[in-house]
Amino acid sequence: MKYFVLTLLAASAAVATADDAQKAKLMEAGKAAYTNCMACHGADGAGVAIPPDKKMAPSLIGSKIVTGEPAALALAILKGIQKDPANAQILGIMAPLEAQLADDEKLAAVMTYVRGSFTNTAGVVTPEDAKKFREQFKDVKGQVTRAQLEEAGKKKDK
Repeated sequence: MKYFVLTLLAASAAVATADDAQKAKLMEAGKAAYTNCMACHGADGAGVAIPPDKKMAPSLIGSKIVTGEPAALALAILKGIQKDPANAQILGIMAPLEAQLADDEKLAAVMTYVRGSFTNTAGVVTPEDAKKFREQFKDVKGQVTRAQLEEAGKKKDK
């Protein structure tokens, strides 16, 4: 019985090490890809301030889109977000980044970085997840609305 328990613990440690290595790789690649996002979201993820009281883009810190269901974040990144007429504090729109993040590794990396940075502690998005999201939203044309993002955030992975 001891041998079985030790074998199980060793196997769990090996999986954790592999997961940690994948996360570290994705975080590093995501940090590099995030440089394109800094113009609007800022280096600290808080959104670039436009004095006196506006921002170029919303904060990523604690954002439901960032930390919730990863499908909503994937949709926002891939297709972009329309200007929200109800929020005059945010001046910009989210440009679609589908072409810039054309491979699943890059999309997974930037999603993982944003979900795990700026005090966010959401989980890793794998390249396999990114591929699934790309397929899921392939027929969406144009930038999406906040309502569409909320709907995508409600859907659970099956």
